[in-house]
Amino acid sequence: MAIYSFVDNFAHCKEQVKKDKMKRAILTWSALLFCSTCIWAQNPLISPTPQQYITGERSYSLPESFLFNGLNETDSINRSIAQNLLPQKGESKKYWRLTIGERGDRSVRSVTNKIPKKAEGYYLRIKDKEIMVAGNDERGTLYGLHTLQQILKQKEIPALEITDYPDVPVRGIVEGYYGTPMDFPTHLRMLKYYGMNKMNAYLYGPKDDPYHSSPNWRKPYPKKEADEIREMARVAKENGIDFVWAIHPGKDIRWNEADRDSVVQKFESMYQLGVRAFAVFFDDISGEGAKAEKQVELLNYIDDHFIHAKKDVKPLIMCPTEYNKSWADPNGSYLSTLGEKLNQDISIMWTGNSVICNIQSEDMDWINEQIKRKAFIWWNFPVNDYVMDHLLMGPVYGNSKEIADKLFGFVSNPMEYAEASKIAIYSIADYVWNMKAFDSDKSWDNSIKDLLPSNADALRLFSEHNSDAGPNVHLFSRDESVRIQPAINDVLSNALNNAVSFKEGAVLAEFENIIDAADILMADQENPYLKKELLKWYPQFKLLGEMGVEVMHLYKAWQDQYQDAFLKSYRHLRALQYLSYKYDQKTNTEASQPGIKTGSKVLRPFVDKLFTHLVNEYNHRFGATLATSLNYSHFKLESDVEQLKNLAVTLRNETKVSISALNEVLKWKENGSMTLSLEEATPAVEFRIDLGTTTLDWIKLEIQKEDGEWETAELPQLWSTVYRSKLNETKIKAIRLSNISGKQQECYLKNCYLMIKNKG
Repeated sequence: MAIYSFVDNFAHCKEQVKKDKMKRAILTWSALLFCSTCIWAQNPLISPTPQQYITGERSYSLPESFLFNGLNETDSINRSIAQNLLPQKGESKKYWRLTIGERGDRSVRSVTNKIPKKAEGYYLRIKDKEIMVAGNDERGTLYGLHTLQQILKQKEIPALEITDYPDVPVRGIVEGYYGTPMDFPTHLRMLKYYGMNKMNAYLYGPKDDPYHSSPNWRKPYPKKEADEIREMARVAKENGIDFVWAIHPGKDIRWNEADRDSVVQKFESMYQLGVRAFAVFFDDISGEGAKAEKQVELLNYIDDHFIHAKKDVKPLIMCPTEYNKSWADPNGSYLSTLGEKLNQDISIMWTGNSVICNIQSEDMDWINEQIKRKAFIWWNFPVNDYVMDHLLMGPVYGNSKEIADKLFGFVSNPMEYAEASKIAIYSIADYVWNMKAFDSDKSWDNSIKDLLPSNADALRLFSEHNSDAGPNVHLFSRDESVRIQPAINDVLSNALNNAVSFKEGAVLAEFENIIDAADILMADQENPYLKKELLKWYPQFKLLGEMGVEVMHLYKAWQDQYQDAFLKSYRHLRALQYLSYKYDQKTNTEASQPGIKTGSKVLRPFVDKLFTHLVNEYNHRFGATLATSLNYSHFKLESDVEQLKNLAVTLRNETKVSISALNEVLKWKENGSMTLSLEEATPAVEFRIDLGTTTLDWIKLEIQKEDGEWETAELPQLWSTVYRSKLNETKIKAIRLSNISGKQQECYLKNCYLMIKNKG
């Protein structure tokens, strides 16, 4: 309940809620908030959650300065952080002694037995105006200082003892999404954020960096980009992070000595820039580059002749072509080849049972047996490169809390919206540090407070209604609008059965709060990075709130049998629906899944269903013909190819019917087909498709004419991998593509659209 206290308190302070309920709500939430404040004062917020945390009875006012002990023994990074916590002791009498060091240092010898014998572990004690931070190693000391930084943000600090260490050895981020890579200033800002959250690895592998992948992976970076990577590696090191540079050569690699040497030479050039950790990605490829034996041969060579030859380089990481169970060869030949023949010190990445899914204990047992080592989890959350019209800003949940000892590492693939991704990153860092203590809702709530302290209630409201991915090819779904959903269901159920609901006030207040929150977020000055990333989402969120308010007014007018009020709300709601549709059409158009969707799992369906029901009832009672259709795009996609059948179809500018692109390799089965149907026969101008291959003789294109008959159409090559069929404004009802080669074909669905004539 405490998670939603601000939102619920806000929601219950509306005129639509009865006065006696409002008074009880205010008293209840005030009491809860008071108690929360008391707990907060005694136990400072520390994230990730420590393994052991003991507080004493006393609390202290913050010191004004420190008398340092052990600075001469510790490393320069920890020394700098300690000295920047508070000024060195001067004239002030309100100073404390701060002792820092790591196991073996003279300064922390008195607490040697209390330092956990775990990599990156630390011991922290606050007692009698003295603070002790003792790490098991340099990074442990760094993490102890990060914890102390969080404690010193409070008005008072308690006497305490913390014994802490991470559950998972490698924890962090893999920038491996399709879309716009983070720019240089964002990288630097985010590296500091990862470090503050005790993450220790950042894998650089954005798919759209041409020097990471084809066509330029063999070439060194130009000077500007090279200098940026040099600085990123330096900043990562300062923040306790291994900067892992990944190469993605599999699309066009030739299994010869020249390309083998090209990989090593590229790694050497990165080494000269300060990179000390490396990865080779073979994901989302087909053909020659996907051969397990050849991959193993290359990786072992790199491991033997480059990784081991450098005394200061971390173990090699690889991402396999079969990186999830659903894509694994049923005979197990690919994974078993890696497990049996790949050097044991090379880590193997894994996304789980599918491309995007949660990780369970039995899943880890299966893959670890296949690859003969602990898997390195690449968790595809909160990445949204497969649903770029949605944001995934809800809680982190669904992964087992019993898998810490089965993992080599766990990294998150973020959205291209770096600042918005912090909500998930904060909680993922919390999860991998101390799994059994992880509290999803609490961590999510704290992440929002951390990201936007002054307007946390508005951001929380926005985030809980922007959590689900919507319909998608991976069938990945998340809870959305959890808090208000029971009231939503109650109102809708009673409305459909012509009964009275006592939740109408709460639902109306929710939509009113959404309008308020959208305005607050659009005007926010506290976090300009977040505002810049999400500014195009806020107007659509506000329109959703306005539609919700108006549909509740429509409902009230129907209950009161006030026909004029009903028609007024109807006209306004139709206008809002159209504005929302047009905003979706004209915004985020460059994305592979264009448009802006918000509240799409619970709130928008509620508005649409209630609207349709009420208008149908009105038409029936008064013999009217008010339109109830809410769908401005009348298109349907059907396919017996698993990767195709759940792709979204969108209409752009009233003329371009576009099928969403597919990021991974498309395995188009023998005789498999894909059909795009139109609601009615429509003049078609042309059809274009790009399957990433210059040979498309295995595809048959058919069009269904106005009379229902199917006819084969020519599909000539326009250029490179793009094929076009001119349709000359022929009226068609559907278009169908079929694999006629007699075998499965592997390709990429890069672009696919039908141009139709604008009816206007």
